[in-house]
Formats: sequence, structure tokens, C-alpha cells
Amino acid sequence: MLPKHMRAINAIAALVIVCGLAHGQTADPALTFEVASIKPSPPPDGRPRAVRAIGVPGSPYGKDPGRFATENFSLSNLITMAYDIPYYRLSAPDLLVRSEFNVEAKMPVDTTKEQFQVMLQNLLAERFGLKVHWTSKQMDLYNLVVAKGGPKLKPAEPDPPPGDEDSRQAGPGGPPQLRADGYPIPPPGNQKWMAIMRDKAVMRGHNETTAQMASAFSSQVGGPVNDATGLTGNYDYLLYWSTSTGRSLSAAAPATSDVEGPSLFDAVQEQLGLKLEAKKGPVQVLVVDHVANSPTQN
Repeated sequence: MLPKHMRAINAIAALVIVCGLAHGQTADPALTFEVASIKPSPPPDGRPRAVRAIGVPGSPYGKDPGRFATENFSLSNLITMAYDIPYYRLSAPDLLVRSEFNVEAKMPVDTTKEQFQVMLQNLLAERFGLKVHWTSKQMDLYNLVVAKGGPKLKPAEPDPPPGDEDSRQAGPGGPPQLRADGYPIPPPGNQKWMAIMRDKAVMRGHNETTAQMASAFSSQVGGPVNDATGLTGNYDYLLYWSTSTGRSLSAAAPATSDVEGPSLFDAVQEQLGLKLEAKKGPVQVLVVDHVANSPTQN
């Protein structure tokens, strides 16, 4: 099962990465990084570990054209990034989340998002022997609808003027501080942000449509979320909920007495005036047929 900090990273990726290659399309073997290094991450030392990526084309996080780098990324994270899928659409051995790697790669500064994804697919095939195929799988699907009583969404506030760094900054690095009730405190500014610490989760959205909210929620409920609200505005929100046994509580499993705080499903309804309605349906899943635990030499 994916660790909480990895789910957070996947939640952020879902916010900023849109459709990739069509299913079944063969990666162009000619598209490769100019140079790439993959090294095991240093072993944990008891301190909080940063899990991040920079230089991903099309991403607003850590822009660095021509240089792609990850810190403490598992193979599962690299695969989902390469194939532009949320974690719930990956069928792979659990061991893929246990080993973490630091990647350094160079590419042309004008590399597109689609070209980058093919480069990363080819890198994983070359260094880890990755082999995959697509299949259809029945899983939980969700509709995001307006709850009884109507939405409780706040219209998006305008962005600060250019150069107003104090209001635009995401805050200092390192783990966030905690409120008295254990919830992480969001950094200054209004940028998209999420953290999960000690079973307490916070998600901040800015200038989002309900379709973008649905995409953000999908990584937390472990299945696709379709926007069926009919709402057309752009909104700001802060959402607080508790997690249990490594993932958000499902709609069919309400919070129990030993969990402090609402499940994601209750939080969406109580705090946003929306509702996640569950059903079953087919989803295209990427199956890992073969992958090595460690890369070949750089």
C-alpha cells in the first residue's frame, strides 16, 4: 500500500498532469534523455524525508527547463509519472514502493510533456527492464454531486499582482507545523497544497473548477471521480479530514470512534456542500509484468 507521503505526491501530480499517451501506444525508442543517472536514495535517518520532483514539463512545481530530478521517488512514483496515471490505475507488486531513488536527467529545454513521458518510459525500460501492458478492471467509481442544502464553496479570490512575493510564496521548506488538533498548517499564500501527517490530511485548492476538485479527490478515494455537480465557477477551498489504515475511508465504511475527525467523504459533504456517490465500473489499468529492484549501471 502506498505510504501517505507518496499519496500526497500522487495527489499533487493529479492536479498538474493531464492526459498522456493513448493506451497501447508504443513508446518511440528514439526519444531518450541526453544523459541520466539513477541512484538509490540515502537510507532513512529518522528525520522527515522530502519526496519531490523538479523539471517536469507542463508542471508548475519546481520549474527547471532541461533538467529533471527526483528525490526519494519510488519505482511506483516513477512509473505513474511516466504513464501519466494516478496510483490506483497501477497494478504492481507492493515492493515497488519500498525502494526509493534519486534521478538526475538532462533533456532539451523545449521538451514537451508528452516527449518527457516517453523519455521516462524508455529510461525505466532500459535501466529497470520495465515491461507493462494495459487491461480493464472493475473498481469503485464516483460521481461528485451537489449535496442536499447546496454547495458551500468560496468563489476564487484574484491572484496577487506580479511581484507581490510575500502573498505568492508557498512558505519555507520542511514539514509543516501542526495545529493543536493535529492538522497540518498550510503555508502562506494560496497555491495548491496538500499534506498528510499522523492520519490528518489537509488539501488546499485555488481557482479550481469542480472538475479539478474531482481529479484531486480521485487519488485519495482510489478510483475515478466524475464531476456531476453542474457548477461552472472557480473556487478556493481548504478541506480537512482524517485517514485510516493508510488510505481514506470509503463511502461504505464511515469513520469509527477511534478516528478523530471526518472521513474524506464526510468532509467533502460537510465542508464543501458536495457529495461523493459510489458505483462500480471498468477502468483501464497498467499492469507491471516485469521490473528489476535496482537499476543497471549509469
